[in-house]
Amino acid sequence: MIVRVKFFAYFRDVFDAREKSVSLPEGSTVGNLLNILCDTRARRSEVFEGAGLKPLVLVMINGSPSGSFRGLATDLADGDIVAVFPFMAGG
Repeated sequence: MIVRVKFFAYFRDVFDAREKSVSLPEGSTVGNLLNILCDTRARRSEVFEGAGLKPLVLVMINGSPSGSFRGLATDLADGDIVAVFPFMAGG
């Protein structure tokens, strides 16, 4: 299956792209995808903290936060669009 990944803010620099298409085996999860994308120590340290995501990293699947599903264990499907960006606040 093919999943499109969009990067926002400084994650565009971290992953050297605005968008990537990633081929994954059927049954892959958000965690599997991020492990593939975080192929260097620097990238991994920007996204992960211990066994989970850093608190200020937001991952959305087709416009919905992955946390509203099963987090890193959320299943992906062919054609899904995954967005990765830092949590932003303002006023």
